Amino acid sequence: MPNIVEREKSPMRSLERALHILAILENAGCAMGLTELGSASQLSKPTALRMLLVLEKYGFVEKRQGRYRLGAAVLPLAHAYVLGNDLARVALPVLQELARSSKETSSLFVRMGFKRIAVQRIEGINPLRFALPIGQRLPLHVGAGKVLAAAMPPGELQQLMDELEEMSRGKGESFSRQALQEDLDNIRRQGYAVSLGDRLKGTFGITAPVNDANGVTIAAVTVAGAIDLLNPKRIEILTDQVRGAAKSISERYDGGN
Repeated sequence: MPNIVEREKSPMRSLERALHILAILENAGCAMGLTELGSASQLSKPTALRMLLVLEKYGFVEKRQGRYRLGAAVLPLAHAYVLGNDLARVALPVLQELARSSKETSSLFVRMGFKRIAVQRIEGINPLRFALPIGQRLPLHVGAGKVLAAAMPPGELQQLMDELEEMSRGKGESFSRQALQEDLDNIRRQGYAVSLGDRLKGTFGITAPVNDANGVTIAAVTVAGAIDLLNPKRIEILTDQVRGAAKSISERYDGGN
């Protein structure tokens, strides 16, 4: 979410207000009333209504029974992103092969602020127990997100840590910032992450970073599946496959040039 003070000082304040409203509706995941939106965006009801009327005109917001939700116009933008994004494009055949060889669902995540977003995904023959649509925002401090968090600049990582509230894993057990920091240090040392029930109970994820030509982490590749199909030998095999896939994507990606 944008900083409200910075938004209001921006020379493009109206545009930033409109984008902020879209972000609020996305995070809400449900329809919201005008009063709710005004409060969440810290805008007066007349100002919020003006923003909503413009967004509705262009199809980015829909109004039903006096409540607002994201409109159909956001879908073509997401589709155009996947089609036009070079990283997602070069990753697709690699993820397809990873899903085939591992039999598990393979995904590509990128970091957006303090969240991660799935930008490419291929289902394996072993069905997942949960749905993870492309475009969904997920946290950085659990699961595959920790590979992206481990690569964050120290200042941004500290800000993420400061903003985290009580943290818990998929089984409901809480963990501390110190434990998270130790996880991130370990990920940096070994170059991958193995998560067992970290985000969702009964699931696992094995993740490796995708680096650009300068060694900067730009994405993360993961395979995810059911823990009951896992054993130490299979963890070793899947880890090699995931790290190989991440290396292959890194080699194929030219930074969009």
